[in-house]
Parts: sequence; C-alpha cells; structure tokens
Amino acid sequence: MKGVSGNKSYVWLALLVWGLLDLLCAMLCDIHADEAYYRLYGQYLAWGYFDHPPMVALLTSLSNALVPSSGIAVSGWALLLKKLSVRLATVLLHVATVYIVWRTIYHRNDEGKMLWRFVLVAASIPMFTAYGFITTPDAPLLFFAALFYYAYRRYLDERSWMLTWLLVISMTGMLYSKYMAVLVILFVVLGNLSLLRDGKCWLAVGLTALLMLPHLWWQYSNGFPSMTYHLVSRSTEYMPLYSREFIPNQWAVFNPLVWGLMLWAGWMQLRHGDAFGHSMGMTLIGFQVFFFLMTFRGHVEPHWTMVTSIPAILLLTEDERIWKRGIAISLGVFAVIVIAARVVLMLNILPPQTGLTGSRQMCEAIHAEADNRPVVFDGSFQQTSFYRFYYDDQAVLVRNAGNRYTQFDLLHLERDLLGQPACVRRHGKVYLTDCLTEEDLRE
Repeated sequence: MKGVSGNKSYVWLALLVWGLLDLLCAMLCDIHADEAYYRLYGQYLAWGYFDHPPMVALLTSLSNALVPSSGIAVSGWALLLKKLSVRLATVLLHVATVYIVWRTIYHRNDEGKMLWRFVLVAASIPMFTAYGFITTPDAPLLFFAALFYYAYRRYLDERSWMLTWLLVISMTGMLYSKYMAVLVILFVVLGNLSLLRDGKCWLAVGLTALLMLPHLWWQYSNGFPSMTYHLVSRSTEYMPLYSREFIPNQWAVFNPLVWGLMLWAGWMQLRHGDAFGHSMGMTLIGFQVFFFLMTFRGHVEPHWTMVTSIPAILLLTEDERIWKRGIAISLGVFAVIVIAARVVLMLNILPPQTGLTGSRQMCEAIHAEADNRPVVFDGSFQQTSFYRFYYDDQAVLVRNAGNRYTQFDLLHLERDLLGQPACVRRHGKVYLTDCLTEEDLRE
C-alpha cells in the first residue's frame, strides 16, 4: 500500500488552525513550574541535566533565540513575549509532529474523510494537545517518536539507506529527549523480531549508541545523577493508591474512549496485524502493562505513557471497524471538551490550588518582601524557577534536607551572590542582608 501525499489545501488549513490555537495558548496560559525550570536548562546548555537529557534545554534556548526576552515581565506584552521565549519552538515542533503523524497514515479511503477522523482522534486526546504549547521533554519526544514511526513504516516497505539514517536521527532525538525512548524502540522490536536479522537495523542502533556518547560522558563526569534519581531515588514503599489511580490517570491522559479503543485496536493488531501493526499493538499494550507494574515501586506520572498517543492515532484513524456514528460523535464531544478546557486555561480563572494559575501573584508578593534584592530560596525549585522567570533570574535555590536534588545543585548559582545584598527565605523565615555569606546559605 502506498500513502497519499496529503498536500491538499484543507490539510494545510487544519494545520494552520491547529498551530494558531497552540500559539494562543502559548501566549495566554500561565507558565507551568516545570517550564520555568526547563528555561533554566536552556540558559546553561550542556550535554545533560539532573532530571533529563538535553533536548528540552535546546528547545527553550531556541525559543529564546526566536523571541529574545529579558528583564522583569509580570504583565502586558512583555509577559506574552516572555512566555513565547520558552514556548515558541514547542508550538512549531508540535505542528510538525501533527503533520508527520498525518503523513504516516495510509490513506486507503477518501482523504477528506481520513482527515476528519485524524483530527477527531488527535484533538480528543487531552495531553497530546497540551504538548502543543507546554514545553517539557515530552514535546520533542513526541516529535522524534512521530519521525521514528514514519521512518519505520516506510522502512518496512523500502529498506533504503536514507530511511536507515532517518531511523538513526529519530532514535537519537528520542533518547536525547527522554530516557523512556528506550521502551519505544524495545516494544517496536518485540513486535517485529525479524528486525533482529536485519544488518541495517543493527547498524542504526550502533550509530545511535555512538551519538549518545557525549551524554553518557556527561553522566559519568557528574556521577550519573539522572540514573540515580530515576532508578533509585524515585522508588518508594508501595501504596495501593498508586495502582488504583493508574487507570483513572490514563483516562485523563487519553480520554476514556480513546484509551479503551486503543487497547482494543492494539490487541487486534497483535492477533491479526502486519509487521507494522504488530509493533504498534505491542507498543500500546506494552506501555500500559509496563507502567502499571511500575506502580508497585512508586508513583507513576500519568503522562509517562503519552508517547503512545502516536500509535493510538495511527491505528484508530485507519481502523474501519471503530468508525460507527456513535464513536465519531463521542470523539467529537471529547474534542470539544478538550478545546473548552484550553479556553479555560487561557482565561486563567482556575484557583491557584490547581497549580495552573497564581504563580505571578505569588512572585509579586515575594518581590515586595525582597526590596529589589535577589532572592535565596530553600527547598522549592518550583518557586525559585517561577521567580527567575518573572524577575529576570534574580533567584537561586539552596536545597534543604526535605527536598530532592535538582539542576540548581549542579549549577551552584548561589555562589555568584556571595558578598552581595540578598533576600534569604529559609526555614519559613525571611530576612534581608547587605552581604550574603556562607553562613546564610547553611541550614
């Protein structure tokens, strides 16, 4: 089967509308704590960071290059531009992701009908649309995963050197985005074991491993902080709640209908699908089983399965068996709900307890206490990152015993403030000093 190019005007119109909605959300929705933290990454480019590989740092750095923004920004156009200085590259990357996923679909029927199916499925998945404007490591992971599935599907039809190199680029990009990319590659191979007899696939894996050496050297040079954090520090004593919340969390990520349909479609592909379908089915089922089992060693973040939204969109768009009138209407309802939720986010009317609003007001209150001095926080990398975002990087973090290590611990930015006036917020107390000392930084 050959794919249709999909260059008709309504495809580009759909991409334009999708991109403009993402751009509006990027400018109007409050910055998230993680985004403010990843902005710090982009200010100190390196081959690795405490929590993640470096791709998200490159994304925030590129956004700032496209929309340079510095200085205090708590309202007006200055704040809108500052948000874009963190998010613009994400918006552009997500539009490219959507287009690549569309090009991966085999258009066996009327292209207009397939496009409506594609938009209904993709627009109804809450977290897939959220990563169109929120800058996290999942945004580049989705892009490179889309490129990987595109290259893999074409590679099964035409095992060319160009597609081999595209596999190398996409696998490397995924691994430089997020470590769980290993699972994406693993489940694709488990779904098609004939790849183990393909010399070009082994070459692609070998070249990818070579391209990962700079990051592995950074990990070695810094004592493997990411490996220790993800594999050891995040393990906790088992709580039944971790397992009970897994399925409701997945419903929130995919919506209940898509979650159920994608598991059914994945199972059917495992039973009756071709080589590509087997890999997609193994990925969809494998991720759910793997992360459910991970609930027995600690809390599983809902979005850790988000990368499987791409095989879900591919299978559900193509599968004729699911496209009954009731399913299409239900997906449309979920898509409307997702769009309505984005409008609510843009209005910034949610209570601060949700963690999605209120950061600016919090930082304004801290700034009033600080009397125009840089602020030394203890413990909360979220507060520190927020304050650096709004007030031109005038904040540093000193970890206390009750909080985990972060990128601030590797950078030691507090040393630059020694001997200078500062506002110190430690152990629930706030005091001003005209000369910050080592004693001020100790617990």
